[in-house]
This record gives sequence, C-alpha cells and structure tokens, in this order.
Amino acid sequence: MKKHLNMNTLYLAAAIIAVSAFMLPRVIEAVNLHLNGISYIADQTEEYYKITEPVEGEYTVELDLNNLENNEGKILYDDGDSQISVMKVVEQEEMGYEVVFRSHAKELPDGAVLVSGIAHDYTQDGSTHSIEAEATAGKDAHQLSPSTATGLSYKDGDHFGFYLDAPAEDADKVAVTVTNLQLNLWMEKAIFE
Repeated sequence: MKKHLNMNTLYLAAAIIAVSAFMLPRVIEAVNLHLNGISYIADQTEEYYKITEPVEGEYTVELDLNNLENNEGKILYDDGDSQISVMKVVEQEEMGYEVVFRSHAKELPDGAVLVSGIAHDYTQDGSTHSIEAEATAGKDAHQLSPSTATGLSYKDGDHFGFYLDAPAEDADKVAVTVTNLQLNLWMEKAIFE
C-alpha cells in the first residue's frame, strides 16, 4: 500500500510539473499584456501574427459645437470588443475645430483586437493613417483632413483626429461620419502550431 501511495504521489507531481511547464509561458504573456498593454504584443513580431482588415460601414457621431466638453465620451463605434469614442473637441484659432477620437482595444486570451482609424502595420515610415471622414452641418458636407495620430501609446489603444472647419451656417451641431476604419488583430502564433 505504501509503495502504491508513493507511485501515485510521483505521478501527481509529474502531472503538476508538466501542466506548469505548459501554462507558465501563457501566464507570463498574459501578465506582460496586462501590465504593458497591446504595444507589448505589437512589438513581439516573432511570436504574434498581425492581421489588418478594413471595417465596412460608415460611423457617425453628432457633435455639439456650443459646449465642446459635452462631446467627450460620445461613441463613434462599438462592436462589444473594440470601442472608439470622442476624446476631445478643441476650438482652433482660424481653423475651426479639431476632433480627436480614442480607440480602446480588448485583450484576448491569446492576443488582442483593436478597431481604429489607424492600421498598425509597421513600415519604415511608421503606422498608416488611412481613415476618411466628412462633416455635415445642415445640407453641406465636406471632407475632413487628418490632424493627429498615435501609435499604440495607450495600454489599450491609440488616438486619431481630424480638422473640422467651422460650419458655414451658424450650426450648433455637426455630424461627423468616419469610414475606412481598420481592424487590427494580433494572435499568438503558438495556438496555430
């Protein structure tokens, strides 16, 4: 009986060691992702696949030009995993306004997903800012020009923006429509092997 108990203990210890050896790298990756954000994953090109695809559709948010602070937090895009909201609307001297959006990613068990105005495909020139936007005030619609864009400077995403000319009419509200958003997906290569 004592010999049988020792063999069971040995098998149990071996099983614990095997599971720990398998799980330890995953736990370390999860901790690094949580502590350092998705930029940690984006920098690990040998360990993660990166996929970028355009997101179909037009996404609109209505901005109040009379009270710029009321725009903060308004949702432009939300699919349950990723979210894009208005970070700020700033009045610019002689240029109208600058509208800045903040993208929020979701951590996945083996990677991360981020919908943004930025395709985080790194080239020699950095990230690409490929979105398009237009503003509508009353019956007038016009294209907006990009103002700002960041890399993965936040733990959970980035920000990007546009210059918005002051509406020709004395409009209190303006609708900003954004197209060509980008789905950025990072997946650990080990799950495919």
